[in-house]
Parts: sequence; C-alpha cells; structure tokens
Amino acid sequence: MKYLSFLILILFGFFLSCKKSDVSSNLNIHAGFECGWGSGTDTLDISKSSIRYVYYVPAKSPLPQINKTRSVPDSEWLEILNAVNIDEFVKLDYNSCNICVDGCDEWISVQNDQISHKIRFAKGLKIDAIDKLQNKLTQLRSEFSK
Repeated sequence: MKYLSFLILILFGFFLSCKKSDVSSNLNIHAGFECGWGSGTDTLDISKSSIRYVYYVPAKSPLPQINKTRSVPDSEWLEILNAVNIDEFVKLDYNSCNICVDGCDEWISVQNDQISHKIRFAKGLKIDAIDKLQNKLTQLRSEFSK
C-alpha cells in the first residue's frame, strides 16, 4: 500500500508539471501560388513572430524579386488566429494539379505540434470553410507586393 501511495504521488506530480501546449503560439501558416511556364510564384510564411513574403519573378521579367519580412503585432496575430478554423481546415481535401498542365495552383499549409495539413487548389478558387483565411492572405499579399 505504501508503494501504491508513492506511485500515485509521483504520477500526480508528473501530471501537474506538464503544461498544455499553447496551440496559438506554435501555429505556422504557409501559403503561396505557382503557375506553369515559369510565370512566377509567391510564398507567405506566417508565425506568431513574423510574416515573410517572397515573390519569385517570372523568367525574363524586368521586375525585381520581392523578399520582405516584418514582425506581427499581437492584435494582428489574434486576427490571424480568428481567421484560421483548424477544425474545418483539416477536413478539406483539395489536391489539384493545374500546374501540371501549365495552369496555376494555390496552396495553404497549417501546422502546429498536433496537426499538419495542406491543401492545393485552383488559383483564385474561393472555399467557404476558409474564406476568412483566404481574405487575410490576399490582404497580406497586397501589402507586401507594393
């Protein structure tokens, strides 16, 4: 009985010392588009601390590549978290390959310690379940491409 009590105390202490991970602090969102015929691609990498945008210029374009990074204020991070409905996102099953026939694909990947899910769909396709996230990504692309 003495050993059982000791084991229970150890297990109780173990559970008290474990902290539930904060899903919001380790969430990463990666998004972008790519088109066939070397007509350009972009990527957005979003975390709690920063947003990085890269636009890879199409071949033979006189435009310069865009590569910008900025920090994320807490208020904007909350806005991003509110735009991501992880439960709905992981249910989505899109895997287009328009680029395979020289079209354009858009992709979004959401990751944290518990999940990693990616969808790929026709560029510009609006998906009701993630419309807030798509709107935020569009807003960020517009901001960074100026």
